Amino acid sequence: MTATPDSPLGSASCLVNFWDILTAPDLALKRVSEVQPRSWWLPALLSLVTPLLYLGFTMDMQIEQARKAAALTLSKLPAEQVEAARPLIARMTQPQAIFLSATGGVALGLVLSWALSILILYFGIALLGSSVGAGGLWAAIVWTWVPLALRPLVQLAWSLHAGALVLYPGLSRFVAVGNPMEDQRNPLFVAASQIDLFALWHIILIYVLLRVVGRLGRGRSIALALLYALAQVGVRVLPTAIAQMTELG
Repeated sequence: MTATPDSPLGSASCLVNFWDILTAPDLALKRVSEVQPRSWWLPALLSLVTPLLYLGFTMDMQIEQARKAAALTLSKLPAEQVEAARPLIARMTQPQAIFLSATGGVALGLVLSWALSILILYFGIALLGSSVGAGGLWAAIVWTWVPLALRPLVQLAWSLHAGALVLYPGLSRFVAVGNPMEDQRNPLFVAASQIDLFALWHIILIYVLLRVVGRLGRGRSIALALLYALAQVGVRVLPTAIAQMTELG
């Protein structure tokens, strides 16, 4: 690590930053926010690539799962609509279509999640009486995504070992009914699927960020980290909740 005139932290390679986010997150987040705000590209790239690696290495299982879901959908359609729907479903269950759809979904999800993150944390820090540069905060936020970028790799290892997809992530198994399509329409299932050790690790990093980058006290950091966690879960549950209310209405 080399010293720089404007900060005693100095700069470090991306690999050192990655190691430090695992072992010394306070130092890493302070460094990337104050000295290396452009280093956000590495965790951003990991956050995009690792879900696609999971998808790519489990593609056969993904296709099988998609075809089962499609067959279930067709079984619920009137006979006159089945033949019309078959070509569309056949195209949607091709590997290229699944991969392209997943890539777009992952990229859009990351952009929306990071936008929500910086809005909550930037204005939250300001409202709680501190201040932080938007560029440094952005870099620190993206680095807190490292646990979430590691999650698909752990899931991939499990799937390759078990020969099955991770159908019940997080705590979702405790509220699942066993029908994947029904479960995905259950807001409680969607919320529970967001809660696991990687999400908890991410929230702990957000707390550290608020302490060392936002320079907030312990109580305010805890309160804002909890608000952040609720908002991140809520925004994922909202589309499912709206769809369910529409069906009930």
